[in-house]
Amino acid sequence: MKAKRFAGLGRLLGYSRPYSKGFIGAFLLLMLATAFEMASPWVMKIILDDYIAVGNNDINTLVMLGIALTSTYVGASILQYIQGVMFQDNALEVIHDIRQKAFSHLLKLPMKYFDGEPTGRLVSRLTNDSEVIRQMFVGVIPAILRGALKLVGIFTALALLDFKLMLLMLVIVPILLGSMRLYQNLSRPVVTGVRARLADINTSLNESLQGMQIIQATSQEEHRRAKFAENNKEWSLLRRKVIGIDSLLLMPFGHFLQTMALAGIVAWFGWKAGFSVIEVGTIYAFINYLARFFEPFRQISMQLGNLQQSLVAAERVFELLDEPEESRRQTGDASVTSGKMEFNNVSLSYDGKNQALDNVSFTVEPGQFTAIVGHSGSGKSSIINLLMRFYQHQQGQVLIDGQSLNNMSESALRNHVGLVFQEPYIFSGSLAENISLNHANISMNDVINAARKVSADPFIRKLSDGYDHQPGAGGQALSTGERQLLSFARTVAQDPRILLLDEATANIDGETEQSIKDALITLRSGRTTIAVAHRLSTIQDADQILVMDKGQIVQRGTHCELLNQTGQYRDLYLSQQTKEQLHNPADKLSDEAPSSSLAVA
Repeated sequence: MKAKRFAGLGRLLGYSRPYSKGFIGAFLLLMLATAFEMASPWVMKIILDDYIAVGNNDINTLVMLGIALTSTYVGASILQYIQGVMFQDNALEVIHDIRQKAFSHLLKLPMKYFDGEPTGRLVSRLTNDSEVIRQMFVGVIPAILRGALKLVGIFTALALLDFKLMLLMLVIVPILLGSMRLYQNLSRPVVTGVRARLADINTSLNESLQGMQIIQATSQEEHRRAKFAENNKEWSLLRRKVIGIDSLLLMPFGHFLQTMALAGIVAWFGWKAGFSVIEVGTIYAFINYLARFFEPFRQISMQLGNLQQSLVAAERVFELLDEPEESRRQTGDASVTSGKMEFNNVSLSYDGKNQALDNVSFTVEPGQFTAIVGHSGSGKSSIINLLMRFYQHQQGQVLIDGQSLNNMSESALRNHVGLVFQEPYIFSGSLAENISLNHANISMNDVINAARKVSADPFIRKLSDGYDHQPGAGGQALSTGERQLLSFARTVAQDPRILLLDEATANIDGETEQSIKDALITLRSGRTTIAVAHRLSTIQDADQILVMDKGQIVQRGTHCELLNQTGQYRDLYLSQQTKEQLHNPADKLSDEAPSSSLAVA
């Protein structure tokens, strides 16, 4: 664990290399400021011993020494300010780079990673943990450097004042270092727990805010409050432990040693006074340097807690950065021309135990409309996941135009394969930006045409700002149907060769569904389309329908062919019509396309 921590520290310092000139400049100013601090007691010693104590009233020299003494204090203050600002500026650049790299890396992680990682924990790593790392560059490192420089200056001054007493002062150093080591060992596990509990609090808060409607609708307020209170209490208890450790080993112990050292110095000079005259300036300087001697250890000890938190936070950020990225081909020989798709004995398992797809084979000819239906967990969406290369199959081949999907570049895949999800997401920005997704090759005319094709243009123009309307992140002010129409227009604007619909009409009302059904007839012209069906009424004109169960294709054929067969599709169809009959008793069972939906996950 220790080696890992030091490796993490070295890796963290590596991010400061591009800004090494700024840090070196701040360090040089820190050296100069420390020199001014160490000079002030010595100047005072000269004033006391060489002038005041002996009655030397050389006004000009005293004025010059007074100016010199004032200059040391003023100079040290100014230089401390400048070097502090420089450390802050360079630290902000380092954290900016770390956050940018972490977020860029996050965008490249496979979908499997997000399946098991809570959103709140990821947000905590990118924000809270990176902010804690910043404290290391602006607090911990300067404190350690300043402390080291002060100790060198103090021991040099003490040696010049009284070499034997300086050697006695060295005995205190191992004691102080031992207390710092003890503090570090006691605080490390507690600080690690504090960071983990803080991540749990963020996760709980994020889940509660995102699921507020469900929480209030199902009266889960007390349960969520109790869960949050539990995490918050654990965090509070750990923080109290940190405070207890800090209170014991930081200030009181240091003050105790300082008091004992001061008593020893007074005794030393008292004993020495019996043999020779002791200059008052020397005593003043020695006591002053003694007070300054404990200050670096106290400052470093106080920063050890921040150091522990910074190293723990760095480990959490580096864990994210070390997650293997999704294998994305930037170049490849395969490309989309006609849009023919083939699954040849394809098997997929998400967890390595259960088969989501089991030896699946089918072909979708160019321009053909293929629908996939089945109960929840039958493997419908897994086919879409493989075609979008969100996951990697373990067996078989997925081909597009006779070439392996794995040989296709990322750009070719995203440019020629369009996907509409069941749950649309609206980003912050205008409606036009949500449709174009800021692609340079999609003009405003393309945005408007795409919206018209899916009948989204009428509701957009009714808004006060039209296509410039800002729906906000998530687009909660829009209806579910309106958000889905925007998602559909987003895909149409890209003009893909292959169109994938993952239960895209599941949350659409009847009027909107009819608009999309009409638009699909135009959209499918010349495009290869695969639609995972939630509503059977939207896929009855499909060229082929695949019925899936437990990861296998159990039926295939057209709507009429499958109705004439005894099997799962006919059962689904009859179940849907029964529900429609219960909803509209005046309607009669017929073989015509039903207008209702079947709640198939």
